[in-house]
Amino acid sequence: MEENETQLTKKVAKFPRVCTSCNNEIPVGSTYHREEGVKEHLHSLLAREFCSECYAKYGAYSLLKKNK
Repeated sequence: MEENETQLTKKVAKFPRVCTSCNNEIPVGSTYHREEGVKEHLHSLLAREFCSECYAKYGAYSLLKKNK
């Protein structure tokens, strides 16, 4: 099965979320990075979300390749 090409988009949490990488809570009002499809829609149930700390520490490339 072919994988969709994805990217991380910066968002602001409107309700609490959990970072896929470190499992820490992303509180309301905090910036986080959400995985989205580049050319095709990525269903919200499949999209991963990362806190700003993990994004700064590992970078988009490492986070997107991790657990693929």
